[in-house]
Amino acid sequence: MSLSPALTEVLFAIGAGDRVVGVTDYCDFPPEARSRPKVGGFASPSVEVVLALRPDLVLVSPGPGNRDPALALRRAGVRLEVVPAETVEDSLAAIGEVARLCGLPEQGAALAASVRARLDAVAARSGGAPGIPVLFCVQIDPLIAAGKGTLPSELLEIAGGRNVVTAERYPRIGIETVIEAAPEVILQARMDVSDAATARREETFWSRWPGIPAVRDGRVVVLSAPVALRPGPRVADAAEQIEALLRPAPSKAGASAP
Repeated sequence: MSLSPALTEVLFAIGAGDRVVGVTDYCDFPPEARSRPKVGGFASPSVEVVLALRPDLVLVSPGPGNRDPALALRRAGVRLEVVPAETVEDSLAAIGEVARLCGLPEQGAALAASVRARLDAVAARSGGAPGIPVLFCVQIDPLIAAGKGTLPSELLEIAGGRNVVTAERYPRIGIETVIEAAPEVILQARMDVSDAATARREETFWSRWPGIPAVRDGRVVVLSAPVALRPGPRVADAAEQIEALLRPAPSKAGASAP
């Protein structure tokens, strides 16, 4: 059983999906995970539901609010393993650890090696060029951005970006800070972006400040899935997606050239 969307992705990616008896409400990838019994949220799983499913192993990543349910499961005699998953290196280590716990070390090693090779390829393509100033925003009300030491910031750097937010973790910032930082690209990723209407609301928010280079040049991008916020086997997908988004926008003259 997995109590983390990222760890759920690892389980399916290493070929252990058929052994997963329960997941959280937010475990939505791969599609097969959605059919598994739900045990509640990442921060507040139902201890009673978990126990009723009688798992041999429960996997969890440390997170705000989930310590008490985890301790309750351990007191009930459930084998619970804590697997950190927050950064790029955590993601790679988690693949190996989950695979080891499931008795599939070779599959885990192969998957981790593949993901690392793709990340290295992205870094090699973007290396040497000056980093494009980027704001990675995770929430607009209030305005919260990904700062140093976070998965989005690490992915930005791998893909050739430079995070304009120098504070650690996920600070709340003011629009004046964004204007002063003058990001050339704004990436907007939220866990609850699930439809076009929500994405349009995000874009409309930024249109109020046309002086920000990213807004002026039409380089505000709403990421419609939580790939870049989820430290699992898709971190290479996220790095490649961000790399493509950071490529220089074609000039009008270039666009019209034969």
